[in-house]
Amino acid sequence: MRDPGQIYEGCYASLAQCLLTVSEYCPELPANTPPLHRIRNLVQDLISPEAAKNVPPVDSLSISQAITILSTSEDLLATLVEAGPSGPINQEMRQALTETIADLKYRLGAALRQNQAHRVRGLYVIIDPEVTGGRDPLDIAKAAVNGGAKMLQLRDKLRDKGEILPLAIELQKLCLAADADLIINDHADLAAAVGSAGLHVGQTDLPVDQARRVLAPHQIIGRSNHEMEELTESQGMGSDHLAFGAVYATGTKGVGRPPQGTDRLRHAKELTQLPLVAIGGINAENVAPVVQAGADAVCVAAAVGLAPEPEAAAARLVAAIRDAGGRV
Repeated sequence: MRDPGQIYEGCYASLAQCLLTVSEYCPELPANTPPLHRIRNLVQDLISPEAAKNVPPVDSLSISQAITILSTSEDLLATLVEAGPSGPINQEMRQALTETIADLKYRLGAALRQNQAHRVRGLYVIIDPEVTGGRDPLDIAKAAVNGGAKMLQLRDKLRDKGEILPLAIELQKLCLAADADLIINDHADLAAAVGSAGLHVGQTDLPVDQARRVLAPHQIIGRSNHEMEELTESQGMGSDHLAFGAVYATGTKGVGRPPQGTDRLRHAKELTQLPLVAIGGINAENVAPVVQAGADAVCVAAAVGLAPEPEAAAARLVAAIRDAGGRV
C-alpha cells in the first residue's frame, strides 16, 4: 500500500506546478492584478527556484484552461488539508491559497463571460409551456431556432424541476446544434445540471452572487429590471446582461406598471455598458424603434409562441431586427 506521505508530497508538487503555470501564463488579466500578484508570491513559498526551472513552459493558456487548472488546484489543496496540521500546508498558507485562488477564478470567469457578451444579440425567444397555444414547447423552440433565434429561455413557473429537466435537456441539445444559447429562468441548479449558456433571474429571485456559486464560470447571468435604479444595482451585482421592460403593453406577464416606451429604453442603454435585452409587447411591426433605441437583443414570448406559424413569425422578427440595424 502506498505511503500516504508520498501521496501528499505528490499533491504538493502538483499544486505548486499548477499555480506556477497560472502565475506565469495567466491570460487576459494585467500582470499587476492583485490575486495574480499574490499567487506569484505564494508560489515562491511553495516551490524552490531550482524546482521552478524544471516546470515545462506552455505555448499559451486560454481562460478556460486557466480556470480548469485553478479548479484542480482547489482539489489538490483540499487533499493536502486532510493531512492535518502536520501536513505540508499550514493553516495560514491554506487560507491565503483558498482566498487567492477563488478571487483569481472569479476574475477569470468574469473575463470569460465578457468575451461572450457579443452572443447576446438578435431574437431571444421565451419557451413557456403556458405560451404555446397548446403545442409542444420543443416544437416551438425548433421553429424559433429555424426562424433565426439565437437565444432561447426556458421559463416554466408551474412544474417542479424534475418535470422541467427533460425539456431543458432537449433544448440544450437543440441550441448546441444550432449555435444558439439556452438560458434557464430562475433555477440555477437546473442551469448547472444541463450546462446551459446561462441563467435568468428576477428582482426577487436568487441573488447574482449566490447563483454564481452554483454555476460554472462560463455561464452568464441576466437579470430583469423595470427601473433605472435597478439597472445600476444589477450591474453592480455582477450581472452579465440586463433585461429591461416592459417596453410596450403586454398581456403575457402582468407587470403592474405602465409600459416603459423606447425613450426610457434608450436612457437605460446609456446607463450601462452591458448587453441590454428589451422585452415586453414586442413584435415584427414595432421592433424597429426598439433596436434603434439600443437594444442588443429582443426578447419575445407570445409573438412566436402563440403565432399560427412560429417559424415564420421568428423569421419576420429576425428580418425586422436586421433591417433596423440590429445584430442577428
